Amino acid sequence: MNRIAIYSDDPVIVKHLSDVLSNHFDIFTVTNTQELSNISFALVDSQKVDTDIDLITTIESSSARLLIVGGDWSENQQVNAFVHGVAGYCCQSDSPKLIVHAVTCLLQGDTWIQRHLVPLIIEALIKKNSKSENNPINIEQVKSSPLLATLSSREKEVAKMVSEGESNKLIANNLNISERTVKAQLTSIFKKLQIPDRLHLALLIKEL
Repeated sequence: MNRIAIYSDDPVIVKHLSDVLSNHFDIFTVTNTQELSNISFALVDSQKVDTDIDLITTIESSSARLLIVGGDWSENQQVNAFVHGVAGYCCQSDSPKLIVHAVTCLLQGDTWIQRHLVPLIIEALIKKNSKSENNPINIEQVKSSPLLATLSSREKEVAKMVSEGESNKLIANNLNISERTVKAQLTSIFKKLQIPDRLHLALLIKEL
């Protein structure tokens, strides 16, 4: 059973998320950013991000996959969080089934994003990467390398659909393949292109 941390000072939110997730995952709580940086997966109360100006920096330097849960964040807040390494965002008021599904998607290496925000996130990532000396993926190096040629025609189809914000389920339906096959192809694509996740894949395809 996957271990899932909850990072919040609000006992109501902690209880709610624990009740929602405890039948599916091994739930525990963390109380500070140091603990947060040493785990693999956590649900983070959006109020913690709103009130801790250093938390975004911690998130960006952490290898943990984080799902922000909380209030009615604006689209700009969501985009900013994704640009700094958050893997998903959902509202506290979302149904228990939807929250469990969001966590499951993130554990499988997917992201939990409103589809219409994908172009905005990609645009923001492009701007951020162009200004960063520590670019997580070197676009020019990938473009000029033989890596792209290693993708099969089906993998290229999958990559293109990811760049358009399609979910694994929609990709599977459109290509008449199983979701398991989509996940396997994405794993292969990430390995071949030496990139960490679907957001960086979308970024790369957009740049190309």
